[in-house]
Amino acid sequence: MEQIELKSLHQEIEKLKFHNRTLLALLGDALEDKMREPTIHEAIVVHDLSKAELQEFTQLIRGYSGDIEAFEQQLASMGHKFTNLTVTGLLQGFAGSGMLSGKCEEILQSYEKN
Repeated sequence: MEQIELKSLHQEIEKLKFHNRTLLALLGDALEDKMREPTIHEAIVVHDLSKAELQEFTQLIRGYSGDIEAFEQQLASMGHKFTNLTVTGLLQGFAGSGMLSGKCEEILQSYEKN
């Protein structure tokens, strides 16, 4: 019985994730002129990050020392969610929200040079 309930709960969670992404897409279409830059909240939902993943990523940004290769190696150890596209979107979201914007801009510039 527990296995059936667990499976049902997992399906409901996946539905909610889908609806969150759909809602963001609809809002983006409806408010296109106001939604030019991604917010960190949108990036978190789109990339399905947990609180722990977000905290780990935030710590990685804070600890960035200018070595993009070391940064990418640390990202690789964080899991499959952290692709270049995901990281770029998250960094833009952080920068747009004003959180760690200096570090985020520095990392984004390093990505462009690399």
